[in-house]
Amino acid sequence: MNLLGIQDIFLGIVYLGIIYTIAYGLKSRQQKKGLDSQYFIGGLTAKLIGVTAFCLIYGLYYGGGDTIDYYNGSLALANLMTEDFDAFCSIVFDNELEKNLNAFTTETGYPAWHIWRDPNSFSVSRYSSILCLLGAKSFFITSLLTAAYSYIGIWKLYRLFTINYPDAKKALAICILFMPSLLFWGSGIMKDSYVLGAACWFSYNFYHVFITRKKILINALLVIINISIIMTMKPYIILSILPGALLWLNNAYLKQMTSGFIKILVMPLIGVIILGGGFFLYRNMGSLMGDYGNIDQAVEKAKIIQQDLLREEQYGGNNYNLGEIDGTAGGMSSIAPLAIFTALYRPLFFEIGSPLMVISAIENTILLLLTLFLFFKTNPRKIFRIILEEPLLLYSIFFSLLLAFGVGMASTNFGALTRYKIPFMPYYFSSIYLIYHLNIQKGIFRMSLGS
Repeated sequence: MNLLGIQDIFLGIVYLGIIYTIAYGLKSRQQKKGLDSQYFIGGLTAKLIGVTAFCLIYGLYYGGGDTIDYYNGSLALANLMTEDFDAFCSIVFDNELEKNLNAFTTETGYPAWHIWRDPNSFSVSRYSSILCLLGAKSFFITSLLTAAYSYIGIWKLYRLFTINYPDAKKALAICILFMPSLLFWGSGIMKDSYVLGAACWFSYNFYHVFITRKKILINALLVIINISIIMTMKPYIILSILPGALLWLNNAYLKQMTSGFIKILVMPLIGVIILGGGFFLYRNMGSLMGDYGNIDQAVEKAKIIQQDLLREEQYGGNNYNLGEIDGTAGGMSSIAPLAIFTALYRPLFFEIGSPLMVISAIENTILLLLTLFLFFKTNPRKIFRIILEEPLLLYSIFFSLLLAFGVGMASTNFGALTRYKIPFMPYYFSSIYLIYHLNIQKGIFRMSLGS
């Protein structure tokens, strides 16, 4: 199969024209509403460059990979629409895979079996089939449309942070819109692109539903849609993002209260309501989360993932091992610090196992240096105080650390880790910078910086 041919170049020019026409229209609309759109086109351009590099490397250099298998599944579904529309709708919208096992033919093509048998993986093909139809069934155009769709969520996260910290727009654009790893790993036809976009968009919707209480209906609908996307692809992320969101909500309500006495009275009630709501959600979502709907099953799933990623014939030999996951509280807590550090700051330069990991190592080094600078120049208690005073930062840090613990513990392979960590990267990078930024504003660094 010729994934990148001359026809794709001509189609690419046409579709890029369409994408940018829509983008400039959206930018103009934002400007009329008085919304910041300075980096909107630049961020989109970076995203499209990232997905082009992704397609070239996997389509021409590697000649295969999961992204190709996902695309082939979406192409088979796109072809199935004209052969058996009922089966197409049953698979794409109802996720009824077993019922339609024999729907595919030599005319439609067949999804890769290892993708088909895993509903989480095949969800990428299900969602991408719509983009495949819109993209003339081209691998490159479908990838461009996937990147453009993912960018919506990324942009919404940038808007969320700049609403709360309007004097840090340039730095936040670097942390969210122009992060090289996010542009590369979070743009192609992969789980990572959909989950990254959905997680970012969810945060924006959650903020407007529960904190600003603006456009509640449309944002509540988008909360449900984005949570559904995450649950159908990487349900374990729900275990990190929902507790963080509930903590965010709790702190945001407390911050709105000016009286310390009222805070003391209301704090337990708000805590009970939010915790009770979280427990109710988890209980009712458990059946939809499969193996991640139960803590013991989630631990077993992590063990399976850990052992699978240690297979060198499939994932290469660039592995790390933090120890066996035994499922006990003591065992999990003993590896938690190293697991979190690994997910946040590794691979380091001496752990690079492939050219694609160089960018990740550079990002990790910058992040590690900035974090060390913060702790050397500031009393850690002041850092924690800032985090507790800023509900969005508390949410971002809490979500990042929880997810870092999970992916750091289970990944065992640096190649996989660079992809698994991207949902929390814009949150954590932005948070570390904003802690530094807020310290500057409060004058904590004034003496050491000579200002």
